[in-house]
Amino acid sequence: MLPSLSALRAFEAAARTGSFRAAAEHLSVTPTAISHHIRGLEEQLGTKLFKRSGREVVLTEDGQRLAETAVQAFGMLEDAVRAIRRTTRKTVRIAAGPIFTARWLMPRISNFWELHPGTGLEVVPTYQPGAQDRENVDIVIRWERMSEMPEEAVKLLELSPVAIASEGFLTRFGPVETPADLLQLPLLHQRNHWGWLDWFSAMGVRVPGTLRGPVFEDANVLLRGAAEGQGVIVGWLPLIDQDLAEGRVVRLFSEDITPTHGYFLDVRKGTQARRQTRDAIGWLTVQSTRIDPSRC
Repeated sequence: MLPSLSALRAFEAAARTGSFRAAAEHLSVTPTAISHHIRGLEEQLGTKLFKRSGREVVLTEDGQRLAETAVQAFGMLEDAVRAIRRTTRKTVRIAAGPIFTARWLMPRISNFWELHPGTGLEVVPTYQPGAQDRENVDIVIRWERMSEMPEEAVKLLELSPVAIASEGFLTRFGPVETPADLLQLPLLHQRNHWGWLDWFSAMGVRVPGTLRGPVFEDANVLLRGAAEGQGVIVGWLPLIDQDLAEGRVVRLFSEDITPTHGYFLDVRKGTQARRQTRDAIGWLTVQSTRIDPSRC
């Protein structure tokens, strides 16, 4: 007769994490409950599964044998449950960065409801759109360099970099006459320094040393900082069209740089079998080919 599923689950979590406390946090129970399950399992099997030394626990030889099978078995169960959930639910989960969600997806979302009233959309935030690290995410919107995307990737939007700041910032620090002048001004960065390095390179400016300035993940934070006069940022056309039109920021130059980055569809393996996912992919692809009326 097999031990209880609860006891085996507690053992698997403790074996995988190497800690009763960590196992308890993972299963949302108390460490005492984990200890009770393990003790009962050891009594039923007639062998010790862990060697205890203070708060640390180490698998015995028998514990190691059971752990190898338990971890594999529960992993298979979790995979099966996730697969069933993906095929039965009518909601499509999309992982996308905050600025893409706010500036590109939200203005178009009502059109999806009109065309697919029986399908729900759930948009979850991610600052690293290439990482599919969330359960049941069907589609990831990736922000990458154009040159680094595979040929089969589905492109949604091309982005061109421009230098932007507020009028107040220019009054305080200006005038800015050449791109090289920006090397002496406060610069704000998104994720890393490569955005500015690429911009300077495209403008023919040699960067003599390491660029300085704070780095932020969320582009919306950068736009707010630029609008409040905290520094100059690399803005991405067409995502900042509204900010420019309403005067929150201004372009410092009339640069015409070939698109360097873009947003791409990354579809989780196996999810295209669902009609709802295929509908969402088709809708996103069609939206990417339409002209935004606000830019006409």
